[in-house]
Amino acid sequence: MTTSRTSPATGGHHVARRPEARGISGRLTVRSCGHADTGSTDTGSTDTGSTDTSTTDTGTTTAAAVVAQVRELHRELARRTTLAPSPGSDALFGRLVALATDPVSARDADAVLADPAVAALLPDLRRLCADGEFELERSWTRRIVGNADPRAELARFPYCGNYRDLTRLEHHTVSGVADAPVRRVLFVGSGPLPLTSLLLAQEYGCRVDNVDIDPDAAALGAGLTAALGTPGLTFRVGDVEDDAEIDGYDLVYLAALAGLEPDAKLRLLAHLGRCLRPGTLVLARSAHALRALLYPVLDPESLPGLDALAVVHPYTDVVNSVVVARVRG
Repeated sequence: MTTSRTSPATGGHHVARRPEARGISGRLTVRSCGHADTGSTDTGSTDTGSTDTSTTDTGTTTAAAVVAQVRELHRELARRTTLAPSPGSDALFGRLVALATDPVSARDADAVLADPAVAALLPDLRRLCADGEFELERSWTRRIVGNADPRAELARFPYCGNYRDLTRLEHHTVSGVADAPVRRVLFVGSGPLPLTSLLLAQEYGCRVDNVDIDPDAAALGAGLTAALGTPGLTFRVGDVEDDAEIDGYDLVYLAALAGLEPDAKLRLLAHLGRCLRPGTLVLARSAHALRALLYPVLDPESLPGLDALAVVHPYTDVVNSVVVARVRG
């Protein structure tokens, strides 16, 4: 199944609150790509530069200042020898997430995204975010599986609360347009730390088939599920565009970085529209405003073979937008 080497959004470089003792819990203030401080040694470039507030004397952001920050952050991330969790990469991803979610900077989002320099580097910036998320999730999944008490270790993952909030938002959005309760789910691009799938199974009683184009991601996800003893989840490796046997689901999830660029995501959606039975719901994670620095943006009016039913653009600290559509009959 087609996906980038990543899972949905996980969070920036922040200090987590103490997790609750049971289940998948915890909370941070910013929810997107990046790393928790895992105490690892920084093996990449260490020059992250100083944080630029990008504001004028009157407190309003200028597009030129935001563009300069985006270019600097891309340059520093691209020169690193590794994007694995480390103080240097954590700081850079944290700055990028803070910029993407800053409501003041968002006022200039259209001008920033239309800037030729930003438009040229945007595909590579998203790829760097995808690689950073994959490294973060792979590191934590190995840590959880290798622990004598994997549930307790999972609760220490600093972005569990992020996943819980996003999954709750998505569940309620789907419930508002679904004709019947969702029971069978296909998750395209589940990644190495499939927390959304775990939450769908544990809290909403769904059976979830997870697919990812990366063998390491699928193997790690299966290992994590086995270590936690969570029933109702399966994992396989594949490319959804090569698979026409994907019918029988109530809901198909498309991860934010499944199809790293808009054209690739539209091809995936077109394939789902052809192969799924009419009436099947499709949930695609998207982005808006400067969050487009991190994730592709979907136009709900241009979904091939699908009719948009609901679009949610959070103005909280949740990064991903939610687009829910139905396969045309």
